[in-house]
Amino acid sequence: MQSTHLREHNLSVVMRAVATATEPISRATLARSTQLTKPTVSKLVEELISAGLVEEHAPVSQGSGRPMVPLQPAKGTVLGIGLEIAAEHISCLGIDLAGRQLSSHTEYLRVDADTVEETARACARLVERVRADAPRATLVGVCAAVPGRMSPDGQSVLAAPNLDWTEVPLGRELARTPQLDGVPVQVHNDIRLSVLTEIARRPEQSFMYVRGSTGVGGAIVLDGTVLDGVHGWAGEFGHTVVEPGGALCRCGRRGCLEAYISYHALRERAGLRTDVLIDELVEELSRSTDRAEVIGTIGRSLGLALANALNILDLSTVVLSGYLGPIAGEIAPFIRETVERHALAAEVDEVVIERSDDLEAPALWGAARAAIGPILDSPGAWIARTAEMAG
Repeated sequence: MQSTHLREHNLSVVMRAVATATEPISRATLARSTQLTKPTVSKLVEELISAGLVEEHAPVSQGSGRPMVPLQPAKGTVLGIGLEIAAEHISCLGIDLAGRQLSSHTEYLRVDADTVEETARACARLVERVRADAPRATLVGVCAAVPGRMSPDGQSVLAAPNLDWTEVPLGRELARTPQLDGVPVQVHNDIRLSVLTEIARRPEQSFMYVRGSTGVGGAIVLDGTVLDGVHGWAGEFGHTVVEPGGALCRCGRRGCLEAYISYHALRERAGLRTDVLIDELVEELSRSTDRAEVIGTIGRSLGLALANALNILDLSTVVLSGYLGPIAGEIAPFIRETVERHALAAEVDEVVIERSDDLEAPALWGAARAAIGPILDSPGAWIARTAEMAG
């Protein structure tokens, strides 16, 4: 490895170690955890401090030894902005390297095939407001969360049924706005961004993540890393076929899991009014039919999709999120019953079904985290860029 590449790699290793530590960390602890020498760690830390990416605090006595100098991600120096685009609103969140919320705004509007350009302009307005609220922080980038499938280059939305979007070049539309001129812009699936908050709670773990919302989405996490697949669609549990030739899905195909347990499918099948909130869905369904029947339908349908996935992936932990989270305990027996009949994993391990500890708006927070990501991946490039701007 060339010296410049080695330096960038080591800077990233140290930056990530500081950023992911659950409490302030010392140089000595960094050296042990990264397996770098103490002089190397000290030199790298000084670079990161000078660049405003890491901050150190007053030494803390540790008995007879040398005092510890706590290190943490710098507060308020850089800004990552996340956008969440939904059918009836757009939300915008700005965070710093320490994960603190610096600003948040929401604009309500109709988002569909006829309002793509207006949606991009609304996103730009929100970004401008967040930047105005954090004038001392340097913008790193913007990431938009969209409920749909992305192109491999991460710039276009191939299909987002809930928005009635097909082949929408959202990245280009955002980059064309004056407020985002020259700003790095990413576009990602909302579920794949939501899982980033779960990974932060479960570092280096492997699990399947399933989120019930207006649709049904998911992600596969292996050793703390989201599996992308060739096209970036790995983990689309909502479009696993649970009944060949069955109910029509919003994707245009038949028999998908989403056609049975998504918010839209359950609400329409029960004839509920359109203003029923997702959080109220199961309670409303229980009023129109027997709760045990509702829970059983959801659990058995989901269990079949999960059994197929578990056989392919050889995993044993499932994390339920969205509207599935609060009813995880109720649907777990039905899921396990179905999984035990169909999944090989049940022969050697108990399949663990857990509830996600959802943040409010996990996709929005995940998008903001993703916007910060390039600094963690390439702090050296950021240091060079800021030096060039200053010069």
